[in-house]
Amino acid sequence: MLKPKQQAIVDFMAAQKTVSPRQVRRLLACDIKEAYDRLKRLAMAGIARNVGKKRQPEYCLIFGWEKRIKPAPVVRVVKPVAQVCRENWQGYQIHKIIGSAQK
Repeated sequence: MLKPKQQAIVDFMAAQKTVSPRQVRRLLACDIKEAYDRLKRLAMAGIARNVGKKRQPEYCLIFGWEKRIKPAPVVRVVKPVAQVCRENWQGYQIHKIIGSAQK
């Protein structure tokens, strides 16, 4: 899962094919060092790569970059056993035998 500013950079790269730190600076309204660091971080993560010169970097997306992004964590809600038994009438028989799980 990408952070909002990283997602904005990736969306811009997908539309424009290549992006320079100056373009990122204008996009995010930040200084040039922060823009360069954000692009470098995407390169270290394996999402983008530098296709420009050393003094004039340009970054583009790597083929299959979607696989490098971690999916958002799934939040699971675990109900107590007693609550499940109250909602499910067939579970009442089990609840009578085992007893309350809240003790």
